[in-house]
Amino acid sequence: PRPHGAAGAGAAAHAGARRAGVLMYLRKYIPACETFGWVGGPEFMTRIVEMRNGRERRNAEWANARHRFQLPYGNLKSSDYAKIKSHHLVCRGRLHNFLYQDRLDHSAQAAVFGIAEAGQTAFQLGKTSELDGVSYFREVNCLYRPDPASPGDALEVVPVIMVDGTPITAFSIDPDTGAGEFDSPLTGGEVLTWSGEFSIWVRYDNDHLPWSIDNRFASGSYAINGTVDLIEMP
Repeated sequence: PRPHGAAGAGAAAHAGARRAGVLMYLRKYIPACETFGWVGGPEFMTRIVEMRNGRERRNAEWANARHRFQLPYGNLKSSDYAKIKSHHLVCRGRLHNFLYQDRLDHSAQAAVFGIAEAGQTAFQLGKTSELDGVSYFREVNCLYRPDPASPGDALEVVPVIMVDGTPITAFSIDPDTGAGEFDSPLTGGEVLTWSGEFSIWVRYDNDHLPWSIDNRFASGSYAINGTVDLIEMP
């Protein structure tokens, strides 16, 4: 596979944004580990109108869910706090997007992302949820994972793509969007699955980043506490 070989429309938009210098997609994680009390999950936007007869009229305002996260940081050393503050400053608060890996959902294992159509070459990685014959497809747009040897840095993920259960390598994929292309057209009807880690694009949900000093370490330095709110960006 050639990770950078198939930049889709999303990747082009990202590149254009970088050139414009207004919005950037930064391939970096927050370089510190959150503590217990982590909160996160998907959010939809549903408009509900209550009728006079007690029934409801509902309309989905968003086509796809957005994940929100609340990351608590406790008893940080000043050096760790400085890294988070620097990250927030470079992102200019809510302006720029960056990488985050959901603690509870960051991998796929033989996840179905489509049934091939005759002549198909383009594809989009994702994960499908199904209930009583109704399905929801969540796109995976970010093929990176944190570098355990270098906090804050990202490692590119090359997914394992399978066609009817057989791994293939004749494809290219854009790690910034999860969009790819097979080298040869498919005949149609093949089950497409994939395995691998992924992250999501997020931004800070606060322009203000307050922290508190609540204790001291035995060394005399401050123990610093705070919370960071993130929201997923498509």
